[in-house]
Amino acid sequence: MTHTASDIKRGLRRQLRAQRNALNATYRADCADRASQFLIDHSIWQSAKVVASYLPHQSEFDPTVIARCAIGAGKRLVCPRVADETLQFHDWREGDKVETAIGGVLQPQASAAPCATEDIDLFLTPLLGCGTSGMRLGYGGGFYDRVFACAPGYRLGIGFDLQRVPDWTAEDHDQRLNAFLSESGLILFD
Repeated sequence: MTHTASDIKRGLRRQLRAQRNALNATYRADCADRASQFLIDHSIWQSAKVVASYLPHQSEFDPTVIARCAIGAGKRLVCPRVADETLQFHDWREGDKVETAIGGVLQPQASAAPCATEDIDLFLTPLLGCGTSGMRLGYGGGFYDRVFACAPGYRLGIGFDLQRVPDWTAEDHDQRLNAFLSESGLILFD
């Protein structure tokens, strides 16, 4: 039986989600603290004026520490909001009201100030897996692939070490990351 790229990605998603779900909350928080130090000392972070983060869902890597650093450093922080088949980015600060989107994902309210994707310097990007060459395995909706097809900002995948996997066959719509951040450090792909 021949497996298509979609089949392989579907299997990887199941496997990586299960492994990530098995991590305990204390371990996840420790990883987020360590990873934030690797990023805030790097020029990628220091030069960014507008940072797109995300509101963590379930066992995702929690970028809250990094988001707090962005606000503390005077950077503009924006988070994604689903609008039809696209992501739009809106201002968000800890404590702002949120809405629930597809699959229970939290997002800023529609009334929050919008930010054009071309104004975003650094995307902190959720994922299920990151290939050795920077291939991003998302959740299958293609939202970030569509954003990255036209956004010039730096694409930083954020996750745990266990989410680094060998590359798989890319599909035409797949967009690569510029770097991957985990508890072990920052890996640059370009």
